[in-house]
Amino acid sequence: MSYLKKNLKKIIIILIVVAVSGLGLYRVSAKDKPKEIPKFDAKKETIVTPKRETIKEEITLTGSIDAATKSNLQFKTSGQLAWVGVKVGDKVKKYQAIASLNKEELKKGLEADFNSYRSALATFDDVQDKYKYEKDNLILTDEMKRILVRSQNTLGNSVIAYELQDLAIKYATLYTPISGVVVAIDEPNSGVNITPASATFSIIDPTSIYFKAQIDQEDVNRIKIGDKTTIKLDSFPEEEFASEVTYISFTPVSGQTSTVYEIRFKLAGDSNQDLKYRLGMDGDALISLKEIPNSLTLPVEAVRQDEDQPYVFVKSNDNQPLTKKTIKTGIETDTTVEILEGLSENDQVVINK
Repeated sequence: MSYLKKNLKKIIIILIVVAVSGLGLYRVSAKDKPKEIPKFDAKKETIVTPKRETIKEEITLTGSIDAATKSNLQFKTSGQLAWVGVKVGDKVKKYQAIASLNKEELKKGLEADFNSYRSALATFDDVQDKYKYEKDNLILTDEMKRILVRSQNTLGNSVIAYELQDLAIKYATLYTPISGVVVAIDEPNSGVNITPASATFSIIDPTSIYFKAQIDQEDVNRIKIGDKTTIKLDSFPEEEFASEVTYISFTPVSGQTSTVYEIRFKLAGDSNQDLKYRLGMDGDALISLKEIPNSLTLPVEAVRQDEDQPYVFVKSNDNQPLTKKTIKTGIETDTTVEILEGLSENDQVVINK
């Protein structure tokens, strides 16, 4: 009985070993078995042929309009706002007066400073006369020298005070340093007391506008000044504007989660006198990096990827399996890919419908 049990155990072990070995052989053979190449299915697939055309390598950036020439004007001193000569929307010329403070009080202050100057000058002359003998004979004591210095300083300070008050009168009228359009006025009404910070006049030159965008650090070295660009604004969906890159920032834009650089494009070839283009208008800039004429191309959906190697399926005969062809690609756009090697214009490339 024990003999039968021992033989039964051996038989079971042998059967297990054979089963495991058979499973391993099956897996190896299944792995080594080449994948079946599909046949063309007219219901699910269609045929395209490579064609010759001009293909462009481009970068599309989203941005908006800004202006290079802006000016925020403020008075240098506090006072009563006596006159406001512009309103929001007005066009102004360079050096045009736009507002003024009440000058009467400033003029009275100038008169007082002038009187102080005359008094200081008289005192200075008295001191000079008093110690003229000692000065001429070089016998001034230290105390005399200090008195003369104080007299000189008092006279100098009175001159400075008078000149500052005279400047205050000149600065009481606000002039714009640029031509442009008045876009904001903090205090449009005269008769109120203001400080320099409470009365700002904002002016923008509409002819200095440009289109700006931000570009990632991975792409910033792919572009250069002068690259041809096409700009399309959301406000004018049917129009495109020919432009070019005019500025690429050397330092990244602050406050961004990733490293991006500002890039600018020229705009408003007609000088924007009719204010057609306005600050903040959004749009896209399409930068042309490279253009290759007579390039062999395919729709991007025709190209498949096997690890790092692109390939396509080519149809030869109706009843034959498709042929898998490895290819080499070049420039790729949103819709088209350049074929450098592996295909000709006569190949019938299969693409899913």
